[in-house]
Amino acid sequence: MKLAKSAKSQKRVLDAAAKMFRDYGYAGTTMRAIADEADLKAGSIYYHYKSKDELITAVLDIGINAVISSVEDALQALPETATGRDRIETAVRAHLSAIIKIGDYTLATRRVFGQVPEAIRLKNTKLRDTYGAIWQKILTDAHARGEFKTDANLTLARLFILGALNWTVEWYKPGGRTIDDVARDFTAVVIDGIANPYGVIHSAADDNQQAQSRAN
Repeated sequence: MKLAKSAKSQKRVLDAAAKMFRDYGYAGTTMRAIADEADLKAGSIYYHYKSKDELITAVLDIGINAVISSVEDALQALPETATGRDRIETAVRAHLSAIIKIGDYTLATRRVFGQVPEAIRLKNTKLRDTYGAIWQKILTDAHARGEFKTDANLTLARLFILGALNWTVEWYKPGGRTIDDVARDFTAVVIDGIANPYGVIHSAADDNQQAQSRAN
């Protein structure tokens, strides 16, 4: 869809703000610097946003709302028969796709969330709580169907999942492993763990000996 001139200008401001907040933090970013990054006159930026607080609020909200929309849409497309594992992998994939697509917004949020005024932080936290509730429902429903251990700590699992997912933007490089690959392997770690299910412990020496035996 083609954006109107005003909408294009607003997007330039937002994209520039996300980049500047990402690089310089909340205190280190000025409205003039954002205008320069957006290649706009300093006064033009105030047409869209009256203050830096309005801008950082918009950047934070865009970041979390993009993830919420991506995950909700992906989950709604699943059949009712989808398992907890299916839902987790789908939500992981949608989350990763969203935060990588809007990388500057995600990285800006990671850098400035603890720096912004409390009122702004509390407002954005409500959106984060809404998203957390989506994940809690995925885990709770799967637990109720007997897909997880009866004593599984679902709150800790949710915090672990979201923390790990949000960190992905720091190391994921396009052109390497696909998002589908990462989502599948991430889900396997969450659901299956990394422990040997048979409880057999091999030493490095045992592994080397087995490798040599196979080579002979």
